[in-house]
Amino acid sequence: MNVLAMVSGALISLGLLIVMNELRPGPPQLDAALARLNGAPAHARGDWIRVRLARLPIPRDDLALLGISVERFNLQRVSFLLVGLLFPVPLSLLCALVGLPLHWAIPAGSAIVLAVLFALIPDISTRRQAHERRHEFRAALATYLDMVALERAAGAGPPQALQAPVDICTGWVFGQIAQVLQHAKRAGEQPWRGLATLGERVGIPQLTELADIAEDAGSEGTRVLSTLLAKAQSMRTTALADTRAKANSRTSEMPIAIGVSIFGFLVLVCFPAIYRIMS
Repeated sequence: MNVLAMVSGALISLGLLIVMNELRPGPPQLDAALARLNGAPAHARGDWIRVRLARLPIPRDDLALLGISVERFNLQRVSFLLVGLLFPVPLSLLCALVGLPLHWAIPAGSAIVLAVLFALIPDISTRRQAHERRHEFRAALATYLDMVALERAAGAGPPQALQAPVDICTGWVFGQIAQVLQHAKRAGEQPWRGLATLGERVGIPQLTELADIAEDAGSEGTRVLSTLLAKAQSMRTTALADTRAKANSRTSEMPIAIGVSIFGFLVLVCFPAIYRIMS
């Protein structure tokens, strides 16, 4: 009977999540409006989940930087939501086995809370990883700016100065830059157009500024050379300040981590005594 109550609570929680998602107004869908004007069905039956997931905010810049597709990100959201929804079931079974039956409202309510919290894990993880990637990107971009400045000082034109560093350097940042430069070359476009597009896609404004500097550069580049060097130095200063702030924040978080560890240790030590008293 207790197992049936727990399963029923999980199903009720899932139903409540679906109802709340349907009641929340979503943004207008252009393809749905055009389909209604043409007299065609708005969406296929198999696109029901995709349409609902499209209402949720998606960090597209972060996903583009990490190389993760929107479909994979939505799949992670659904997977974590289901894990959080079913997480109270084994815990309730464990309580039933030790002789501590729970009311059905407890696993049902905890299933809703855990489902919402678990569904936020992909967003938090994606933003944290993207923040670290952008920090690495800016550090590598400062080196790239120095090398472009050296190429300009040696008399190379803007396209050659942008291409030469990626021909001799390795790493995922230089690989991204080399990819967009190669695509621009094949498409017959100016290389700084590809850099500007990459900067907008991954959320690195410094890369867009580099594209603007390269576009404005002529065959002579004394002023452009000083601008590139100043930009590289500014990026290094910003990266150093971010590193120091991150180190200070980790230092301030150490007492919290120690306190949580001590609390967990006390819970493990006191649990047998508390269980005997409650029994």
